[in-house]
Amino acid sequence: MKLAPIVLFTYNRPVLTKSTLESLYQNKLATESELFIYVDGPKQDATQKQIDNNNEVRKVIREKNWCKSVKIIESSENNGLAKSIIKGVTDIVNQYGKVIVIEDDVLLSPHFLNFMNDSLTLYNDNNKVLSIGSWSYFCPPEKINSSTYFFRFPDCKGWATWDRAWKLFEPDPNVAFRKLKNLNKLNDFNAGLPFPYFTNMLKDQIAGKINSWAIRWTATAIIYDKLSLFPAQTLSKDIGFVEDATHESSTEDYNKELIINLNPIILKTEEVIENTIAVGEWKSFYLRHFIPPLTLERSIREGIKMFVPDKFIQIYRDIRYKK
Repeated sequence: MKLAPIVLFTYNRPVLTKSTLESLYQNKLATESELFIYVDGPKQDATQKQIDNNNEVRKVIREKNWCKSVKIIESSENNGLAKSIIKGVTDIVNQYGKVIVIEDDVLLSPHFLNFMNDSLTLYNDNNKVLSIGSWSYFCPPEKINSSTYFFRFPDCKGWATWDRAWKLFEPDPNVAFRKLKNLNKLNDFNAGLPFPYFTNMLKDQIAGKINSWAIRWTATAIIYDKLSLFPAQTLSKDIGFVEDATHESSTEDYNKELIINLNPIILKTEEVIENTIAVGEWKSFYLRHFIPPLTLERSIREGIKMFVPDKFIQIYRDIRYKK
């Protein structure tokens, strides 16, 4: 089996970057794998501390041979995480046909690489599978009657995919939203939540309020009816819930009690069907942590916003309030 190359994206968090690399180093397959490390540059308005942290990251990644081979791709200017990931994943997956992707704030199980590579091989020819995930943060493993399960939303922390799947990636949020709406899949995009959580994120991406590659990757999965494979017991853990986090929406560490699986995952070919228990657990998790309680009036308003263009809503408001 030819191992997939690993891509790590870093920026200005040296302590977290080192923790991520140390956990990767503990993987048996690390000594047989190629690692590409992308280092983004500081922002134009970066403080001296942020510049120092960025420089420290560049030292950390050179501390040891983290894998069989390590290639460092450094940027002197700031591209942002979304642009860095889209370009980096595209470059590597086009060259190798498959890729394992890690962000700089993830602790990995020592069996992470085995699971990624074995799963990439097992489902290589199954076009129903979009990606392989590792971060099972929302579903208690005892509720899944299997070592793995399929789920509609792809992982964005420690994951893997193939060139055949990444070619589907829709980078234009306007196009993604239009396709979801035309295909009548906005409800699927929000997994039936009483609040258009992901729709609002995609609209924020369109408006330039956020810059997320992951919301576009998630939209891609729904547009093309693809599923992602996950281990029932998590093989990774997000350690990025800190006050200076750039992309975490909350400093609430909702997976601090998450226990990383230290045992190998036994893989077997399964029918690619979404696990309904996982969907229910995901909805319950998001309602607890991200979705504010809704009044009936607000639920109706949010439902209308999903299907009525923003410009018509604004015209209605202007007329109503005589602006």
